Amino acid sequence: MPADQALAAAAVPQALLERIAERATAVDAATDDPRQALVELAQAGLLTLGAPGHPGTIADMAAVLGAVAGECLSSAFCAWGHRMALEYLAPGGGERVADLADLRRIGSSAMAGAFKAYVGLERLSVRARRHGHALVLDGSIAWASNLHDDALVVLAVDVDEAGPAILAVPVGTDGLTISPARGLLALEATASGRLVFEAARVEADARHIEPFHAFVARVRRPFLALQSGFCLGLARAALSAGAGRLTGLGAELADEHARLSREHERTAQRLAALADDEDVPIRELVRLRLDVAVVAREAVRVEATLTGGRGYIAASPTARRLREAAFLPVQSPTEGQLRWELR
Repeated sequence: MPADQALAAAAVPQALLERIAERATAVDAATDDPRQALVELAQAGLLTLGAPGHPGTIADMAAVLGAVAGECLSSAFCAWGHRMALEYLAPGGGERVADLADLRRIGSSAMAGAFKAYVGLERLSVRARRHGHALVLDGSIAWASNLHDDALVVLAVDVDEAGPAILAVPVGTDGLTISPARGLLALEATASGRLVFEAARVEADARHIEPFHAFVARVRRPFLALQSGFCLGLARAALSAGAGRLTGLGAELADEHARLSREHERTAQRLAALADDEDVPIRELVRLRLDVAVVAREAVRVEATLTGGRGYIAASPTARRLREAAFLPVQSPTEGQLRWELR
C-alpha cells in the first residue's frame, strides 16, 4: 500500500470518505456545501491533528487531507484553509482558537500576500493605521476562501510605523466587503472571493501575538506540507482510476503510468519524512510542493488519456479531476513562485 494511502487508511473512516465521494459531483456543481465534510472531519477529531497544542502530527493531517482530496478536492481545500487558520492562531490560545478547533467558526487563510512579502516578492496590500487602541484597515486581498458569514479571516497587514503584523478579522466587520468569485473551475462551492477593506476598524485583540517574521517562519512548513498532502491525494485518485485501463491501446501509456506511480510513492515518502522535521531546510518543502503538484497534473492527464471520451463528460470524476488539477499551478504559492524561490 502506498505511503500516503496507508497513513490515510489508518486515519479516516471509510464511511466518511464514501459520504464525501457521494457529494463530490454536487459540490463540484456548487449545489452542495463542502463544509459538510469539515463537520464530519471535526466530529471524528481529524481537523486539529498536529496543530500546536493538539495531538497528532502534520504528516497525519496531510494524510487526512490527501484522503479527502482523492474524493473531492474542493472539500480538501476548504478543510486545508480552515486547518491553516487554526495553525496560525493556535499559539495565542483563547476563545477564537477554541471556536476554530471545535468548528464553531470556520477559518479562512488570506496569507498569499504575506508569504510573498516574506520572501521579498511584493509589499503587503492591506495597510493599517492606529486609532486609539484599534487599527483601521484599508486595501484589498485578491483571493481567499471559506468566506462565509461566520468566517474568521487571518491576514497580514502593514501597520504604519510598526511594520507587518498578523490579524484575525471576522467576516462581517464594518468596512470589510467580500466580492465573491464566480464561474470557478471545480472550486465554485468554496466561498472564494476578494476582500476589500475601507476604513475597517478592528480592536487590539484581533492582533496575533507572534512577530511577523517569526510567525511566517513557523507556519511555512505546515502550510507547504498540508498543500502537498492534498496534491498527493488527487494524484493517487487519478492513478487508481487509470490503473484498470492499461490494456489494448491503454498499454501504450503503461510505462508512463508506472513511472508516475513510482514518483507518487517517492513524493509520499518524502512528505512523511519532511513534514515534522524542523531541521530540514524549508527549501526541501518548497521543492516537494512543486514536485507533488507536477505529479498530480501529469497523473490526471494520463487518466484523461486512458479514459477517453467518457472523461470528457463534465459530470464525470475524470473531468472533475481535470478541473481540480488546473487549480494547482495557480494556487499560492503558484508554480511560478515556487520555481522563483528555488532559483
